[in-house]
Amino acid sequence: MQKAIKKVNTVFSQQKKLRPFFPYYGSKWNMARHYPEPKHNIVIEPFAGSAGYSTFYACPNVHLIDIDPIITGVWSFLIKSTPAEIMQLPELPETGDCVDNYNICEEAKWLIGFWLNRGSSSPKKTRTAYSSRIDKAQLVWGARAKERIASQLQFIRGWKVTNDSYESLSNHEATWFIDPPYTNKGRYYRKTFSEYQQLSEWCLSRKGAIIVCEGDDANWLPFQRLGDFKTSLGRSNEAVFIQDIQNPELILA
Repeated sequence: MQKAIKKVNTVFSQQKKLRPFFPYYGSKWNMARHYPEPKHNIVIEPFAGSAGYSTFYACPNVHLIDIDPIITGVWSFLIKSTPAEIMQLPELPETGDCVDNYNICEEAKWLIGFWLNRGSSSPKKTRTAYSSRIDKAQLVWGARAKERIASQLQFIRGWKVTNDSYESLSNHEATWFIDPPYTNKGRYYRKTFSEYQQLSEWCLSRKGAIIVCEGDDANWLPFQRLGDFKTSLGRSNEAVFIQDIQNPELILA
């Protein structure tokens, strides 16, 4: 893990950066600026989560895939919702308020639940004192969170979402942002994963630009150290594998 990673300037450098639509364990939004920018007119995230990479770069054409139906349900809800529908969602103003007390769809409950359980891979049902705290550095569920989401919906109208395994995807030219459960942290996800050798072969066969995320102790691909980053649960030592078949010199210094 010795080579430096060189950013590639693209049209995404000048675009508005979107903010996260919901918090999620392992989100890459905070560190997305350290990955190469998208180089194709479509970005594919086979382990979508909260899609921090595509969100940060405000990618207009994105295919999100996740095996967790809660994740894909939330994204389907967001892609189809209007700003007015988001602004009508309950704010759960009091500690102890529960999403089940409101007549809203399950997908909306899951969206709110991720905001009530920051840094987790599972949505929460009830607002706690912790999720009610006022912290300028961290947005909590309420009017401001709804305003953020509502104001950004226009930028994800070209996104699509599929509830399936990464293996179901056809192979075509794209920027592939591949962020699977890490070998040493995958137990924290609702859907566990262990087939890293198979995933390695699949990643290497992708057409286009490939960005694969992992912890810095992983060895199922020749990862390079990316850095030490602050997360909602402390700090994370991150590594990355980057491959661009057509222009490898643009990616690795």
